[in-house]
Amino acid sequence: MINFGIDLGTTNSAIAKFDKGQVIVFRNPVGQKDTLPSVVAMRKGRLLVGDKAREWRHRAPDEVAAAFKRKMGTSEVYQVAGETMSPVTLSAHVLRELKQFIHTGEQPTAAVITIPASFDTVQANATRAAGHEAGFSQVQLLQEPIAASLAYANHDETDAFTEGKWLVYDLGGGTFDLALVQIRDGEMEVLDHAGDNFLGGTDFDQAIVERLLIPYLESVGTFTHLSREMKSASGRYNALYHSLLLRAEDAKIELTTQAETDIEFEVTDEAGTTHDLLYTLSRSAFEALIEPYFERTRQALEKLMARNQLQATDLNFVLLVGGSTYVPYIREQLAARTGLPVNTRVDPTTAVAVGAAFYAGTRPLQAQPAAVDNQVPATLQVRVAYQKATPETEEYFTATFGGQALDGLSYRVVRSDGGFDSGLQPLAPQIRMYLPLLKDSFNQFELTVYTKQMEPVPTGLPPIGITQGRYAVVGQPLPHDICLEVDDPEQGCTRLEVIFEKNTLLPARRTLVKQVSRTIAKGADEYLTISVIEGPGTALPASGQPIGFIRIHGADLERDLLRGSDVEITLDLSESRDLRINAYLLMTDQEYQDVFTPSARRVNIPRLAEELRQLAANIQEEVNDATAQENYEAARELLDLQYEILALADQAEALTEDDVTDAKFQLEDQKRRIAQQVDELTRDKHVNQAKSDYFQAKRQLERAFDGAPDLPDLKDRYAQLLSEEKSALATNSPLKIREYTEQVSHLAAQVRWQTPRYLREVFQLLASGAY
Repeated sequence: MINFGIDLGTTNSAIAKFDKGQVIVFRNPVGQKDTLPSVVAMRKGRLLVGDKAREWRHRAPDEVAAAFKRKMGTSEVYQVAGETMSPVTLSAHVLRELKQFIHTGEQPTAAVITIPASFDTVQANATRAAGHEAGFSQVQLLQEPIAASLAYANHDETDAFTEGKWLVYDLGGGTFDLALVQIRDGEMEVLDHAGDNFLGGTDFDQAIVERLLIPYLESVGTFTHLSREMKSASGRYNALYHSLLLRAEDAKIELTTQAETDIEFEVTDEAGTTHDLLYTLSRSAFEALIEPYFERTRQALEKLMARNQLQATDLNFVLLVGGSTYVPYIREQLAARTGLPVNTRVDPTTAVAVGAAFYAGTRPLQAQPAAVDNQVPATLQVRVAYQKATPETEEYFTATFGGQALDGLSYRVVRSDGGFDSGLQPLAPQIRMYLPLLKDSFNQFELTVYTKQMEPVPTGLPPIGITQGRYAVVGQPLPHDICLEVDDPEQGCTRLEVIFEKNTLLPARRTLVKQVSRTIAKGADEYLTISVIEGPGTALPASGQPIGFIRIHGADLERDLLRGSDVEITLDLSESRDLRINAYLLMTDQEYQDVFTPSARRVNIPRLAEELRQLAANIQEEVNDATAQENYEAARELLDLQYEILALADQAEALTEDDVTDAKFQLEDQKRRIAQQVDELTRDKHVNQAKSDYFQAKRQLERAFDGAPDLPDLKDRYAQLLSEEKSALATNSPLKIREYTEQVSHLAAQVRWQTPRYLREVFQLLASGAY
């Protein structure tokens, strides 16, 4: 089994190991802390990771990188003491340092690494890349709320986890996750989730600096554009900004146990005056500062409960995860505003690492290439099935055998402690048995097959490992829809077609056939692009997150690819969100394997500002249309969104090109969310138009049947289409309704071409020369 689990956090990281039914959290050899600050520094060519790097941030912030998890999957890079490092490389440094915590002498080659549930596919891929760069040949990704639930469920000895639902409230250093989890029949399942990749303790620190300390500085010293000079990488006071962020973080931590704290620092203003300053921050002022951030989490919680039709009485409790849940205000308000009991039974800072280790204890290591020397090839093929974690005292086990004749062979199953021995049994194509388990322990069994001469038969079967008294998760849900961007010729635009729906349990696989939208000539300097988008399938493509594309070049074609010809596309999505896509061109009989090209997230500040202004203009058109239709409620809601967009545009235009914060990514996320809201508000008119077009096509088909001879095959086809009408219209997707309408129109054309009167009319029209 993999056994090693890692929480790769925004502010702190941790590593743990599953060992014989228990989890060990490895401590930092220096200071004996359970966590490692996710901070990297370069000092005189020497790499520093963790506490020393964090301390160096006070003295030389230009030599330090922190909070890089929030930029995973982007094209951003950090300049650390003149050296360029990507978020992936910086994360790999943290992972390597965590390996140094392992005091058992092991050198793991595989690990389970956690990611926020709201991470998109590009961010997930970047995290896996960091694991590989750190030396892990096998990286399994696990969503943080699932890890936290495993930690709580496997730690709690009460009956609270026997059945029922609860919420995971994970507010960490940089991200927020909310998950609805249930245990049923001894298995854990994530039913739904929500999240924000730019909401956490880092935002609290920035709020202290930007809304309290910067105004305070401006009131006591002489400064011009202080905020811009602090947040620009080339700004005069950029070093001060990083230093104050660190002091703000320390103050935030102190306020968890104190009513107030002092922030001391020194600064020389533009007039050359040096100020030795002390700012007293009270807990009440801090709570007022973070109230809007808490409110965002509360609104997300309410929306999640509403769409799942849940009341507080339907849930057992709220599990708190993440260092930011130590803030008393968060705990108090969460309990008061939701009416749910707050559960803090496990350390929120290590719960994710502990849960990752529990999960790692149920995940097999990938088979390594066998050494040539002294290796006997397996001659017997074996497939086994069993639950790797169970609350039961015995586990049902089954195995099937093939690959050679089984006559004269026997088998034996032995538990490693000697407490169970099946004895020698004749081998059959399939065997079944119940394996007795030691309570609250990791149970390991060996299945050995013997010849008549009692010589072992090579099977290549690893030990059977089952953890008793522990919970396992059914599967990881997909956090967002995965869609293809397809042409919508009638509207002169593109739309999304959902391939994998949100909350689909992974892994998943799907094959579909699409038609080529235009002709690509053999050898032409042209290409066909099929884009993969992550985001709500009912929204416009522009509001989703591009995660990659398939590109088929004319130069690679063996013959012309004609418009309307079929492309068979197969998509495989692993449990760790590794997306593999194959495309098969039926016309040219060509297959393109693993042609998926992943995207990195790039945000250009001037272009972002321009897109925000354009979105505001588009909203104004929708406002005018809604007003003309006397839909004043929709017009009012659209105006509110337009106001938000214009405010975001102002913020984007105020950013410098070398802004060191992640503000531009936050602004882009907010732009996407508002674009999705606009699409939801205006979707009804597009849906209504699509439905109107359908009913018109349906009437035309019925009129065609009225004047046609008896056509039983086509009538059967019409009956089949009518049986699909309700579900097609219920999708409320303009694209799906139009696709359904096209089938009806196509059937009407078939009916007409088999109607003599219609054919005579066509002939007369052609003969008259009027056509």
